[in-house]
Amino acid sequence: MHQLVGRVAEIARLTEFVAEVRAGRGGSLGVWGPPGSGKSALLAHIGASPGLRVLSAAGDDSESDIPGGLLHQLLGPVHRPGEHELTTDPEALAALLTRLAAAVPTLVIVDDVDRADSLSQQVLTDVAALAGSWGIVFAGRRAIGTVPRGLELDRLTDEDSRTLVETVATTDGDTLDQQRRRCRVVEAIVDRAAGNPGVLVLSTRALITPDVLRADSSVDVSRRADSAVATLWLTRRHLSPHAHELGLLWSVACDCPGSVPTPAIPDSLVDDAALAELIESGLLVETASGVAPVHPLLPAAVLELAPSGEVRRAHAALADTLDSVAPNQDLRAAWHRSRAATTTDENGATRLEGAVTRAGYALTPSDRARALHVAAALSVDADRRSVRWARVAEARLASGDPDGTERAALRVDTDDAPVEARVRILLTEGLMAAAARTPQEGFERPIRAAELIHGANDSLELEALADAAEVSWWSGRVEWIARVAELAAGGVTTGRPGRPEAGRVTTSHRITVGAVRGCAALFDGDLESAGVHLRVSLDAGTAAVSARDHRMAGQAAMLLGDDVAAFHHLTESVALLRAEGDVFRLCFTLHVLASVQMWRGQATHAAELLAEGAVLARRIGDGRSQAFALTMSAHGDGLRGSADAVREAADAALRLVTGRDVGYIAAAAHWAMGRTDLATGRLASALEILQEVTDPESATTHPPTALFALPDLVEAAVRSGRPDIARTALPRFAAWAAAGSPWAASVLPRLHALTAESESDAERWFREGSTDPDRPFEVARTQLLHGESLRRRRHRVRARVVLQESMATFARLRVTAWEQRAATELSATAERARRGPDAASMLTSQELTVARLVADGASNQQVAEQLYLSRKTVESHLHKVYTKLGIGSRKQLPGVLDGG
Repeated sequence: MHQLVGRVAEIARLTEFVAEVRAGRGGSLGVWGPPGSGKSALLAHIGASPGLRVLSAAGDDSESDIPGGLLHQLLGPVHRPGEHELTTDPEALAALLTRLAAAVPTLVIVDDVDRADSLSQQVLTDVAALAGSWGIVFAGRRAIGTVPRGLELDRLTDEDSRTLVETVATTDGDTLDQQRRRCRVVEAIVDRAAGNPGVLVLSTRALITPDVLRADSSVDVSRRADSAVATLWLTRRHLSPHAHELGLLWSVACDCPGSVPTPAIPDSLVDDAALAELIESGLLVETASGVAPVHPLLPAAVLELAPSGEVRRAHAALADTLDSVAPNQDLRAAWHRSRAATTTDENGATRLEGAVTRAGYALTPSDRARALHVAAALSVDADRRSVRWARVAEARLASGDPDGTERAALRVDTDDAPVEARVRILLTEGLMAAAARTPQEGFERPIRAAELIHGANDSLELEALADAAEVSWWSGRVEWIARVAELAAGGVTTGRPGRPEAGRVTTSHRITVGAVRGCAALFDGDLESAGVHLRVSLDAGTAAVSARDHRMAGQAAMLLGDDVAAFHHLTESVALLRAEGDVFRLCFTLHVLASVQMWRGQATHAAELLAEGAVLARRIGDGRSQAFALTMSAHGDGLRGSADAVREAADAALRLVTGRDVGYIAAAAHWAMGRTDLATGRLASALEILQEVTDPESATTHPPTALFALPDLVEAAVRSGRPDIARTALPRFAAWAAAGSPWAASVLPRLHALTAESESDAERWFREGSTDPDRPFEVARTQLLHGESLRRRRHRVRARVVLQESMATFARLRVTAWEQRAATELSATAERARRGPDAASMLTSQELTVARLVADGASNQQVAEQLYLSRKTVESHLHKVYTKLGIGSRKQLPGVLDGG
């Protein structure tokens, strides 16, 4: 039964109770929760248990005035006229149930007990206290009398909610657009249902339909959902006129942008008797902070069915009262006044828009969009109406609703609209294009916006430059980056001539312009200038307060190679975007933060970020983020040593961006393959791939990614016997460190050690590279190479200590490929193999290491590269292994080495 999804613990508790009843040890149990929480489904589940006599009944508002009505319903199946009378005496009823249970285990199930007549409630409450060999289960919206609380049904988790939706849904999207729309509708259902199974089921049946999933569908998802679930609360409830009026007033008050205050409506509008009736009916519930609707969707469902005239009168009553008694609730008063209007009203639109602006991020993007939509509809001035519709489009995009974004954008005639409206639409379209279409569109629109708004609105101009810069550097298009830098150098200043703030440079300006100019210098190969400008951006970033500024500073840190600062700023940006509800920007920022964590070897945290981002990417149709996720998954698989999974994920990422010119994806995907081959000992392949990634003339290069990959190239070259390649690459990386890259400065000693002419120099550099507590992955890599060097020089005891530290760090970071490599090297430091009861105990340490690698599928050349031996030496070891173990081929090794 689909409404049992997510109720594993509850089912287990009820099953345990039924087992007690079967054993003659009865009792009573309560199951409580709001309408739609799945109480009836749970009762039906245990009612179908075999080997039980089940007596069941359900309360009904329409029969609540019939004394004993529920008792008659419950006992009718066992009432035998002439044998006994249908009694309302608790002791007599308990005795009857005891006689029934003596023959067959008996379970009484009473659903909606709080909607039953008062006599039946009282009798059953008393009977529950007498329960013996039989059992009784009550269910309802709220506990009654002395019935034990038992199970309180909480809301489903989002994961369980999605599972339930997918279980109920019967329609799949055929085309890619339909699949994306379906995903967005599913997420909308999960968001609105607030974990209520009944709402999830009804909404799914109403919304996952062919007409809703059509790419050109104009179905209003919200209204259809409201209509579908209204019956969950509004059927079979007979309210007095006063209660009806107060319920509508309450619904109007709750269905307002922003948080609902307590109480939702001023005391002067509350009729105490009507309020008590609404609570008794279960439409309102008493909470620790006051009275609230039984479910967040209830107010919208009420309004969907209410006559428009009554709704407007309720809005007017609230507006009048709030204007007189609650001047601090400016937004709510402006909203209700606007919703009460029957004609256009420019003053009302201006007041509402101003209230929305003052509220800022205290409003969710969805609420901001709703309020601005009303303001736009009330507008008389055509220019202001265009700007308001453009702001609606921005808010819809932030809420993760691309369809709503496009509908709002179409309301703006960009041929006649004022500059501000055109710029906002261009920025919105640019973000959507970068995510779902092509970087070319994602670049051209914000560039056009920056040109249009230059000198008129500094905030919008900086936003345009930031958007264009992001597309440019992730795409790797040098000419685009140069164009953004040219515009930034043209002078974005805060303030117009003649104003007090003219000439002042803001934090946002320093962060954005510094990042843009630094990026341009880096892509031009001028690392020294890049370091100067990027450091300006990061220094300004210490005062960052907005999600955009932190995100720009975080990406500037990535370009500079300051992984710690990048992690800090992007983490702050993610936290702020979550708080603001900006789903669209959060999606990509999560993936950028994941790339930083994967770069730092923090694969577990990166995987958590990618999982969260994947849900958002599917919801908004963000192909760029999906490609990022695949690329980062390739790096994660590489850190775990799964070469096949790396290539599968990398190939999928490359297919996704083919023809879209996203340079970072191609470079990062190949880097993942190269780094994996390096970790797993496939040195020839690693060297070939990493040379391609780091070659400035390569088709797959991306300057920042090339810098990140240079340490891997140096290591692959040295281990492959090509120190000439390593020494050629080293100066470029050293220049990055000299330009101010903390990460490069931390890694550089390791590279000097690998290319050192003398053992003493190598030892000194290895020690220097093992002292950075902020970068445990890089320290562990340095220790691994140090241990390998010590082992080759026969300093086995010292090598073991260093390698054990390295392996412990890799294990803590859960980077299996590197942990296994350290373990293999550590085993090679032993004088003899660990003795055991099998044939492998006859092998020396080196022979056992070679045998194990070959048994795992490595070729002789791969073993030679990984252990720094010649191929001839490996072949000699294998010959001795075969002789000692009495076998004739490498295929027999896995069998004889089991347990060795």
